[in-house]
Amino acid sequence: MHAAYSVNAKRLHWLIALLIVAQFLVTLLMPDIKEGMSMEPVITLHFTLGLLVLLLMAVRLVVRLRNPVEAATTPGKPLERVLAVGVHRLFYAILLTSPFLGWIAASAHGLPVALFGIVELPALAADHAEWGHQAGDVHGLVMWTLLGLIALHAGAALFHHLVRRDDTLRRMLPDRSR
Repeated sequence: MHAAYSVNAKRLHWLIALLIVAQFLVTLLMPDIKEGMSMEPVITLHFTLGLLVLLLMAVRLVVRLRNPVEAATTPGKPLERVLAVGVHRLFYAILLTSPFLGWIAASAHGLPVALFGIVELPALAADHAEWGHQAGDVHGLVMWTLLGLIALHAGAALFHHLVRRDDTLRRMLPDRSR
């Protein structure tokens, strides 16, 4: 196991973080998804950002599996290590499954999911499928959970940086020595 993240892991982390911020901002502008509604540019953008997060998270998982990194916690604090690993695993689980939940919900509402509004993907649920609508409800709840985890993650990184003054946050920041 490595003590530091690779350049690619850092780039993927910050790119995905940026996409998630953009996704939440777009979500604030989105109308409620309803049966038979027409596709609006903001909905297409939401679907595209979700697909990009899914693709980049899949790449990030491969990078992580090929280059495992130790969880950064203070020695002698096993609970912190368990929490850090657990939160990171939840991030991967949420960001790899939630786009599918949204895709299923869109399909159940009869909305085409297309990358950049160009490359249309197959529907994952039949029109009006009740389980597809339920997937949409779960998608919304999971996204609120993600917001809470992001707050916890950012708070922990700042706590390590400002209070403990350790290298936890610096391990994920770009290398300034170049």
